[in-house]
Amino acid sequence: MFGAIFRFELKLGFKRPMIYVFFTLFLLLSLAIGFQQTGVFNTFEGDRNIIFNSAYSVSNLLVGLSSNVFGLLNSIVLVSIMATAIQKDYEYNTHALFFTKPISKSSYFFGRFLAAFVLGLFVMSGYIVGYFLGLLPGIGHSMVGPFELMSFLQPFLIFTVPNVFLLGIIFFSLTTFTRKTLTAYLFCIIMLVLRSIAEVMSADLDKKTLSAIIEPFGSIAFNVLTEYWTPAEQNSNMIPLKGVLLNNRLLWLAIAIVVTAVSYYRFSFAQFLTPFRLFKRKNEEAPVVTNKFQTLADIPKVTKKYSGASAWSQLWYLSKFEFRKIAQSTFFIIICILTIGLIWLINHFSAAESPMLPLTQNVIDYVGAYSLLTVIFVVFFSGTIIFREKETKTDELVHATPVSNVVLFFSKYVGLMGVVLLMQLVAILTGISIQMSQSFFQIDLMQYFVSIICFGLVSFSITIGICLAIQVFSPNKYLGFFFSLIPLMLLSILFIQLEWTNKLYNFDSDGPRLPYSALNGYGPLGPWFVYKAYWLSFVLVIIFIALYFYARGKESKIKSRFRFSKKEVRKGSKWAMLFCALSFVGFGSYIFYNTNILNTYKSVKERTQEYVNYEKLYKKYEHLLQPRIVEANVDVDIYPDKGSLHVKGFYWAKNKHAQALDTVYINIFDETSHFTYKEVALDKPATLITDDKIFGIRLFKLQQPLLPGDSVKISFEFDYAPKGFDNDELSTLVVSNGSFFNNQIMPSLGYSDAAELSSNKERKKHNLPSKLRMARINDSAAHQNTYISNDADWIRFETQISTSADQTAIAPGYLVKKWTENGRNYFKYKMDSPMLNFYAYQSARYEIRKDRWKEVNIEIYYDKAHAFNVDNMILAIKNSLDYYTKNFSPYQHKQIRIIEFPRFASFAQSFANTIPFSENIGFTNQVDTGDWSKIDLPYYVTAHEVAHQWWAHQVIGANVQGSTLMSETMAQYSALMVMEHRYGKDNMKKFLKHEMDRYLRSRTVDGKGEKPLMLVENQQYIHYEKGSVIMYALKDYIGEDSLNAALRKYIAKVAFQEAPYTDALEFVNYLRAATPDSLKYIISDMFEHITIYENYVKSLKTEKLANGKYKVSLTVGCTKFRSDSMGNNKKVAVNDYIDIGVFGAVKPKAKEQFNPLVFYKVKMDAPEKTFEFIVNEKPIFAGIDPYNKLIDRTPDNNICDFGVVPKVPNLSEKEVRLSIGSGGD
Repeated sequence: MFGAIFRFELKLGFKRPMIYVFFTLFLLLSLAIGFQQTGVFNTFEGDRNIIFNSAYSVSNLLVGLSSNVFGLLNSIVLVSIMATAIQKDYEYNTHALFFTKPISKSSYFFGRFLAAFVLGLFVMSGYIVGYFLGLLPGIGHSMVGPFELMSFLQPFLIFTVPNVFLLGIIFFSLTTFTRKTLTAYLFCIIMLVLRSIAEVMSADLDKKTLSAIIEPFGSIAFNVLTEYWTPAEQNSNMIPLKGVLLNNRLLWLAIAIVVTAVSYYRFSFAQFLTPFRLFKRKNEEAPVVTNKFQTLADIPKVTKKYSGASAWSQLWYLSKFEFRKIAQSTFFIIICILTIGLIWLINHFSAAESPMLPLTQNVIDYVGAYSLLTVIFVVFFSGTIIFREKETKTDELVHATPVSNVVLFFSKYVGLMGVVLLMQLVAILTGISIQMSQSFFQIDLMQYFVSIICFGLVSFSITIGICLAIQVFSPNKYLGFFFSLIPLMLLSILFIQLEWTNKLYNFDSDGPRLPYSALNGYGPLGPWFVYKAYWLSFVLVIIFIALYFYARGKESKIKSRFRFSKKEVRKGSKWAMLFCALSFVGFGSYIFYNTNILNTYKSVKERTQEYVNYEKLYKKYEHLLQPRIVEANVDVDIYPDKGSLHVKGFYWAKNKHAQALDTVYINIFDETSHFTYKEVALDKPATLITDDKIFGIRLFKLQQPLLPGDSVKISFEFDYAPKGFDNDELSTLVVSNGSFFNNQIMPSLGYSDAAELSSNKERKKHNLPSKLRMARINDSAAHQNTYISNDADWIRFETQISTSADQTAIAPGYLVKKWTENGRNYFKYKMDSPMLNFYAYQSARYEIRKDRWKEVNIEIYYDKAHAFNVDNMILAIKNSLDYYTKNFSPYQHKQIRIIEFPRFASFAQSFANTIPFSENIGFTNQVDTGDWSKIDLPYYVTAHEVAHQWWAHQVIGANVQGSTLMSETMAQYSALMVMEHRYGKDNMKKFLKHEMDRYLRSRTVDGKGEKPLMLVENQQYIHYEKGSVIMYALKDYIGEDSLNAALRKYIAKVAFQEAPYTDALEFVNYLRAATPDSLKYIISDMFEHITIYENYVKSLKTEKLANGKYKVSLTVGCTKFRSDSMGNNKKVAVNDYIDIGVFGAVKPKAKEQFNPLVFYKVKMDAPEKTFEFIVNEKPIFAGIDPYNKLIDRTPDNNICDFGVVPKVPNLSEKEVRLSIGSGGD
């Protein structure tokens, strides 16, 4: 009987068109991804070195298609296939017929489920089939390797099959027992919430393994398992079913089996008479039935009204009914509970390492996480309320009432809007509770109202409208759910893949809009309003069209519904639809006028072609010698209320070459970038031979060549005045409060290769030669420039700034004059010594905190609401100046300033004696002074930026490989030392652990390949994260004093030097000279090669001696690898000095996090060695390199607790395929 039921259900399922619709859509989706990757769509290709058809890439695709929006899409499809496998018998009243037959419980239950399971697998196989077909045109493509069946089959078996089984059995069971598919959809949301929680948890390194295990779809487990895989490993390895991935799959498979067993045990045919309820309802008293007869005289007289007032009355009554029906449902209550829990958890885990203050603007960012839940809620309930009457078999009764389609539809619309408003209020109250729980009472209710209620309701009014309209058109709610996600989520993903970037067709786009900032508020909201009005008009047109197809009666075909419902659409509705259509066209035209006429819209292809044309036209001038800027004198007028600038200034440019120059090459911003140049002129007779307004190039031919040592004055004047709004983000150069821009907007000299295409794959398409990220370290021509500027060395600088009467304007230099004229504030700054050709301007309403360090003035310019960390920043400045002047060289300025700017970006940037600082990277971070193990981000970032006054503004590298080693890496090292002297050595481990984790993860996605630290090509993960770990280890090996002595000598040699500039070869030679001969290998390992270690504990034991002491036996191992740019590992002989240690219990209330009983360096001249110690206290754990000073892909096995079996890595695999870096092993 089982076989008969299984075959019958399978045959019946494959006759359903919906199965093929879903399969085809999934196939087309992954087919498009394959086409896009292999260049069929001719979209922009960035550099990459990971092949598309490796097991890793296929797995990455499948886990990506099970997350977030795609996870929701999959769940909706599986609910429609598997949740109704038994429920359909009740829905179509066939259960009584089936249950009279001699069918066994097991045959019926498992026959139905397994058939549905096979159908679900068939639909989900569309992803893998489509991706396979999509990659076939790429045969011969450099990133398409040999096709191997297991590379596609294994990921399908590991991820897709278990996920379909897990979700399928849960949906099947829930709907079978409750007879409501809504419970299955509720579980969809629960699973997505669980995944969101796990994803947030995974950012905490200590909870990463736990997050990987509890996430139901296996995506985080896969990411943790493979997070440190190099490109070589990603291209060659199969996915090992081990570690956290195995634990995750076993856990959720066990849960699925338990659910199956419980479902089968509790299932009985009789349950269809009394379905299971999750929440019991209170018994209601039955109405009393009497035998009283009614006569015609007893029937009340009905007064019929068809006026507009009666329609409004009906709308109000039905809207309240819809609102109560949803708001009082268990589904809604659970969603609200999930919303509250998700917001709290996101706030908790986001604040794990470097928490933000619970300012309203920060809490709103957490609260914003609820919006996805709300969208899912709207998608599900839009189908539920449209199809409710049909499912409860009251459709004939409702459709026979004298209520128009307009009233019926908009009552559901208003009711759902009311529920969404209620959800937003719940989210706001949750946000306020988070603030109050942290004793933070600066609660901005207006910001909550505007950001969540106003902005949110407008967007959700569009979302609700389109979802309800789609459900009206849809033959069933399942297809309605699916098609609702297309405009809400899928189209935007598709447009990104196809590079369709015009917001005019990006559904419900916000348009160009700035993030909220305490300094600048919301910024201009006009574009947002226009885009929302545009899309709301569109949705209303769709709604009015949907009213022509609103189902009344039993008609289900589109033509019949149209014929019947068009009579219900009255003249007023037609006029309203016409008005909305005209509004849609009008707002769209206004948007087009702003983005394409007042401004220039350029597609990705057009921008790419511009880069190509620029290079082909002007590359010939790359080596044209130019005079060097030696002085900049600029007047800048800032108009915050208008968002505009007026700039007038001049350069003095000197011929520093040994030959005469006859051509001056000047770059300016082109006329399509809101810049209008009034003057670009030389003070010597010259002919303008090129005036390229497209690329902003002006070439002047001097009548008399500029002789060596001679100078030319270059005058310029331009206006910056944005017109309307463009398609991209709003400009942040000049805002109402918090303007910040640098000298990139000023004219520059000489050909700039920064405007060339950087992707070598794209360059090949356009017949351009390959391009290096940076010039090679031995390129003598590149040594003539710093990596910051190609047209200047050290310059004299003077500037005058005017701004509005209520603002302060700041630039590098010293304030020599300040005055007010014509209702505007004026400031004149002048630098008293040469500086880099690198300066910025800021203007805002500031509070000022002043202090002094010796003879140096300290100033912090900040928003009055952001005084929280100002004292901490001042302390960081003082401690930094103390350390750097003592260990490196004197500070070259008499002042140092930090100036806050809005959170349009999250960075700080060091200019000469002036440091612009984003409000959300220091000013609004929460510093826990009672927990020194937490990373003090404001203190650290301040120390890093102050360090740049030495490492960039005294020592600046040539524009070649390795230049950022002497700026960014050294700023990291300097800040680490300041941090260590304040917080102690033990508290640096957590910071360095995060640095190493970010380095190891980032090296896996470097499309052009990793470089050794000495040859770093402005790769942030190398010069920041790896640089921190390397320099801290070097300090540990040779000593802080020895290292700093070498740095002092180096600075004394190269500070403020002229061309040719220093490079990493010279820098590393100073480090090598300071390193003892026995340790010189570390210079080669750390700077000249990519060196990876695998340190581990093999065994450890302890025994208590008669004298109360403890004997410890510790066996440790060390394997060393050299890696190439692709991550191919090669074992090398180990002969290294490495820390080993035995640690006891930490004393209560101790500042230190560790209690070393034995700690020193040993020489590991064999792969494994055993050591014995006698310690005075009971040992708790022991290990090798316990502070993680060496680059190690599995640092967790460096130490082990006594009594625990150590995790010994398997080092027997081939070196190229080595996967010891698999997280969670």
